[in-house]
Amino acid sequence: MERFRGGYPASIDAKGRLKLPARLREQLEAGYGREVFVCSFFPWELRIFPLAVWEGWEARLDDLNPFDPVAMKVIELVNYGQQVEVDDQGRLLVPQLLRETVEVDGEVVVSGRINHLAVTKRDRAAKLLTSASLSQEELVTLARPER
Repeated sequence: MERFRGGYPASIDAKGRLKLPARLREQLEAGYGREVFVCSFFPWELRIFPLAVWEGWEARLDDLNPFDPVAMKVIELVNYGQQVEVDDQGRLLVPQLLRETVEVDGEVVVSGRINHLAVTKRDRAAKLLTSASLSQEELVTLARPER
């Protein structure tokens, strides 16, 4: 299966619809279909999971102890997401609560994250690209041979 990769400019219109970049839309439809689960784990980005990928995550969450604090937190966070379908124009409706909380509207960047997509405000993505760098410790971790 082809992996999602790269960052693409996009926008969320006044009605809350995200128009997926053509390349990512083609990959999504060819590999998974049009149904996705939109949620957020972090206050700075949305996550868009193809439904089949999301169902795998749900199975993993279901295997966890429901009283484990981490499991409870993740389940609570994703509970505000919604299952939506990409329309014929390549748009999907981002739930209003998520749009408001994550503050995504107007110009955004949709980036491929191997098996899902992330949506971030364009100015936040630009700041990250100009300010973030890997530490020596992180580079050493990446340099370790595969196990």
